[in-house]
Amino acid sequence: MKEKYLNTLLLYYEEEIMGEGYFLSLSKHFTEKHQKEKMVIMAEVERYAAKSVMPLLQKYKLQPRPTKILQTIGEEGVKKIVNLSWIEFIQQIKDKYPNYLIEFAALEALAPSEDLPLLKILTNHEIAAIEFAELELAGVNLSIKPLLEYMKK
Repeated sequence: MKEKYLNTLLLYYEEEIMGEGYFLSLSKHFTEKHQKEKMVIMAEVERYAAKSVMPLLQKYKLQPRPTKILQTIGEEGVKKIVNLSWIEFIQQIKDKYPNYLIEFAALEALAPSEDLPLLKILTNHEIAAIEFAELELAGVNLSIKPLLEYMKK
């Protein structure tokens, strides 16, 4: 069980760094200024989430792949959404990201109790992303508020 926990923890950390590269690449893909800015903030959220669990990687002596390699992998993910409009992309976040909450809950279930506070920070970034998508789809001007509030905690 511990091996599964550690392997998953490392994978999820790496996926957050990939996510940072993904959203930075999206900030270049989308054309409107507000879209670009929101994707940069999403990249910052991914980096914040990754940093939140870095103490756990250090605790367990887990060695992630180099950041540049992970970010490049994330950048490649943009190819999958190039034909989506902004609204279609945001709808995809709203529809798909709740699945990540299930995956993070499964990680938390494997974790020792002392790791849970840091893992909750990781989980909460998905909640903020989903709230952002819901507000963006509703046309709320300050749709980034949940993302900014997440990074203040």
